[in-house]
Amino acid sequence: MIKPLKVIMIIYAISGISLGLAFIIVPNIIGAMLGYDSGPTYIAALTAMLGASFISACIFLLIAAKNPIKHILWVKYAIVFAILSLVAPLYSVLLNHITIIQALAPLITHTVFAIALLGFYPWRTERLEMK
Repeated sequence: MIKPLKVIMIIYAISGISLGLAFIIVPNIIGAMLGYDSGPTYIAALTAMLGASFISACIFLLIAAKNPIKHILWVKYAIVFAILSLVAPLYSVLLNHITIIQALAPLITHTVFAIALLGFYPWRTERLEMK
């Protein structure tokens, strides 16, 4: 049960690092791919900061993937991050800030990872360690 969790964490971390690098290096191309018009120049700076936060968090997810039981808080972080990454675009759609088409990529990606992380979470192991 732990091996699939490790694999999911590694894939999630690598995709987060890749996206973070793209946010820093080519923010306008990523924006165009997601259906956003180029906005004010400061948006690229905000996007770069978002990319840096993705990279830093995902580096620790990679480290935690070596031993998810020892680093169970990072597994919980990944679950919370995936769920919040679903809520934020949905909220933006409800406020008419973006369209559902623009939100589709993060909605699908983070739904898959949230389900996988929850599905492979070591519930039994954690209960045994609490005793």
